Amino acid sequence: MFPLARRRPHAARWLTLLTLGLAACAASPVEWAPTRVVDRPADADADAAVVLAADGTLRLDTMAALAERVTPPAGPMCRRSLRLAAARGTLFGVWWAPRPDSGVRLLAARSTDGGRTWSAPAPVDTTDAGAGGCRREPIAIAADSLSGYVHVTYALQAAEGPGLFFSHSMDAGVTFHAPVPILYGERLGRTSVAADGDLVVVGFEDPNSKTPRIGLALSRTMGHIFEHRILPVSDDNGAAAHPLTAVQGRRIAVVWEPLNARGASTALAVRLGTVR
Repeated sequence: MFPLARRRPHAARWLTLLTLGLAACAASPVEWAPTRVVDRPADADADAAVVLAADGTLRLDTMAALAERVTPPAGPMCRRSLRLAAARGTLFGVWWAPRPDSGVRLLAARSTDGGRTWSAPAPVDTTDAGAGGCRREPIAIAADSLSGYVHVTYALQAAEGPGLFFSHSMDAGVTFHAPVPILYGERLGRTSVAADGDLVVVGFEDPNSKTPRIGLALSRTMGHIFEHRILPVSDDNGAAAHPLTAVQGRRIAVVWEPLNARGASTALAVRLGTVR
C-alpha cells in the first residue's frame, strides 16, 4: 500500500521532488482565509495540540501535559518524549526509545484504562541512522475517532537521508504501516498531524528553506497517499516555527509561532482554510 521508500532511497527522493513540482503547477487544493495573529495563551504548552470546532473556533488541547501524569509504558524511553492521543475510549502513546548505539526506535502502545496499564510496544520506525541519542524533535500523534486510525509524524535521520516521515495504524495501534517520507531535508524540525475521516494534514517546519517557515502536506485518502505538499503556508516575509494543525470536516487550521529577530515569539499566527 505504501511506496517502498526505505528500500529505494533515490527513487523516493525523485518521487518527492516530482510530487512537489506537480503540486506547484496546480491550483491550491485549499481556499485560505487571511492569516491572523492572536496573543499566545499564558498557560499554553509548547507541545499542546490545537482543536478546530465545528463553528470554526480553536482551542488548545492539554493532551501533551497528560503524558507527565500517566503511568509510562514499560521499557526504555527518552525522558519527556511520550506523546498521547485519545479516540474511542482508548489512549494511544508514542515515544522515542534509546538504543545502545545512540540511535533510537520509535515505539507505540495503547491503554484502555486511562494510562494505568499499556499494551506491549509496537514498532513504528526502527530505521534511525542518527547518533543523537535522546536529543530529538518531538513526535506528533493523532487518533481519529471517525476512522479509528492512529497517525504519527516525526523527524528522523534515515538511511537514505534526514527527513520528515509519516506512519499510521489501521488496527487501533496494534501494528503500523511502513513509514513514508513527507519531505527530505537537512534540518530536522517539528511536525504536527491531524485527521478527520479521509482527510489527514501534516504541518511541518520546512527543512530546506533559508528562512524558517511552515508547510503543509495533505492526504484525501486517510494518509495512504499525500497528494499535495503546500509550501509555504506561513507568511513568506517572516520566520515561523512550531506548527500545529487541526481538521473538522473539510475545514483545516494551521497555527504557528511567528518569530522575531531573536528567534522568540509571544503570539500565535492562525490560518484557516477549506479543502476544495
